[in-house]
Amino acid sequence: MNSEPATVNKVTIESTMNYNGIPVLHYRIDYPQFHHTEYEDALKEINKLYREWALNLQRKYETINYMEAINQYEYNVANQFPFHMHEAISAYEITYNQNAVISMYYDHYIFSGGAHGSTLRVSRTWNLKNGCPIKLFQNSEDPASDKAQILNSIREQIVVQMRNGENQYFDDYLQLIFEHFDPSSFYLTPEGIVIYYEQYDIAPYSSGIPEFLINSIHLTKQGTGLIFMGY
Repeated sequence: MNSEPATVNKVTIESTMNYNGIPVLHYRIDYPQFHHTEYEDALKEINKLYREWALNLQRKYETINYMEAINQYEYNVANQFPFHMHEAISAYEITYNQNAVISMYYDHYIFSGGAHGSTLRVSRTWNLKNGCPIKLFQNSEDPASDKAQILNSIREQIVVQMRNGENQYFDDYLQLIFEHFDPSSFYLTPEGIVIYYEQYDIAPYSSGIPEFLINSIHLTKQGTGLIFMGY
């Protein structure tokens, strides 16, 4: 099975919002609209979901985040502090687009003053044949064993990274990778599954969003889920 990838049109909603003539919030929301001659029905619903999600996020940015920016601006002016315009950026990355499967993640970046902003990642993998999300262990015969193998691979990768000075992790990372493991925090690439943790879950801010590639994965012939092979 090697169907043509879906085509993708990126739609952007963007604005800079002022208060008393001063720009206090800039936001940008990118969202995808997919097309494929074989899977238009499924993609119609997926496209609708992403469009509605983007509009809901726009309302949030123009109300809650805008008011937070105003409050911060007024406080800073009253106390003679400098004010830095707030930002809200939601951008996606498509990591897999073939074999009737689309996998992607969103990074939602918020800057509301302070030393730096923060990023929250959300991912989803879609089966275009039925329009349903693919779950990490949905076709696994032994989810507990597969999870244990994934966590062991993550542990081994962390050991190598720390030995090479590539990334920093909290001292209790062994416990944290287990406590913060979320089966929805994954996406596909042609090389395998990437498991990720949110900022501060297992590592300091300087390490960003920790990602771990899990090899030896393959899609079922039906394209309905994932079968895990030996890692």
